[in-house]
Amino acid sequence: MHTVLQTLDRQLHTERGRRWVVAYSGGLDSTVLLHGLCQLASRPAIHAVHVHHGLQSQADDWQRHCRAFADSLGVTFASARVTVDTGEGLEAAARDARYRAFAQFLADSDLLLQAHHLDDQAETLLLRLFRGTGPDGLQGIPRQRPLVLDDGSAATIMRPLLTLPRAALEDYARHHQLGWVEDPSNADPAMDRNYLRHRVLPAVAERWPGYRKSLGRFAELAAGSRLESVDISGFCPDSERRVVELAALRGMDDGQRNAALRRWLGHYQLVPSAAQLQELQRVMLWSAKDSLPVMAIGDWQVRRYQQRLYLTALSDFDPRHRYRWDAQSVLTLPGAGTLSADREPNAGPLDLEVRFRTGGERCRPSGRGQSQRLKKLLQEVQLPPWRRERLPLLYLDGELAAVADLWLCHGFEDALSGRRIDWQPSE
Repeated sequence: MHTVLQTLDRQLHTERGRRWVVAYSGGLDSTVLLHGLCQLASRPAIHAVHVHHGLQSQADDWQRHCRAFADSLGVTFASARVTVDTGEGLEAAARDARYRAFAQFLADSDLLLQAHHLDDQAETLLLRLFRGTGPDGLQGIPRQRPLVLDDGSAATIMRPLLTLPRAALEDYARHHQLGWVEDPSNADPAMDRNYLRHRVLPAVAERWPGYRKSLGRFAELAAGSRLESVDISGFCPDSERRVVELAALRGMDDGQRNAALRRWLGHYQLVPSAAQLQELQRVMLWSAKDSLPVMAIGDWQVRRYQQRLYLTALSDFDPRHRYRWDAQSVLTLPGAGTLSADREPNAGPLDLEVRFRTGGERCRPSGRGQSQRLKKLLQEVQLPPWRRERLPLLYLDGELAAVADLWLCHGFEDALSGRRIDWQPSE
């Protein structure tokens, strides 16, 4: 199997369940990517999207070529015409126009596949260095990152060929006798990237033939080094670092966010894969605001509620179990934490039964005028949903006397006087 196909299969073997959309310009790189993807076994349907910039006289011919090649592969083809505002610089303006066009054809969880390779990575790093980039720019082109869509959901941009040199793509194209279009602007030395590619790097390659791999490795190390410098205390409001503020994460760039999440999860010895980290961001940061997503990582779960992420431990919690408690000792509730009571010296033992919610419970909190459904009371204090099901309910003589340490129910003030209940959740 050709190294291009091996790389594609390895990079995408966990992505078969998603919709694949290829950014297809008709050039060598995207032609190899599109053809290679079509050779993979057990792949989903592939969609090719071509962006017509209108910057070259041959643009209409290129669009026809792309449609014909996609048709020959049995690939669904779509194209979009864009207007490029060159006031911000041609290369940057064209790139921004492309992403706006791609977003029109993407939905939540889709995979936008681009054909960037190792030569692109090396060129990008050097250009950024020459332009005086900061530490963030030294990470180069990310292998994948989220692309936020207009409806607030997110697709994923992925570059599965980023570790391969352009020579590998050229070899694949020759082997399969592929045809592609050549954009004459790619030879114009007036553009920085072209000057670097055609005038500078050939001399560099003569002296240091392994420069591409070296620069690619440098980008990986630069991205990894940010993990050590991230201070998570600024977005973890609790001392145990079980909670993260979503607003802080959304305000970071992709590299910072990846590093922050790895540092947060690493505090509990969790080492997510790149795919897990990407899925975590897609589900937790960009899914519908009214959803309550949950994602398992190892023996833990990440949950979202009220603009925060919560890290909770998986456990063998059984809501059917009931416990006897004298309100004197510390009671351990597997998967639900502990119950204890600070009591006055003359407060004797009680015969309490601890249960968990089954639905329909009511309590009239002491000092209030009427009873309310427990569901409404819990919504009032905005207790996270997964804690509600593990909330210990204290029964005396078969009647609900107290709701953990939140409320003492009317009529049980005397029975529970001289005691202050304390519930410590397990997470």
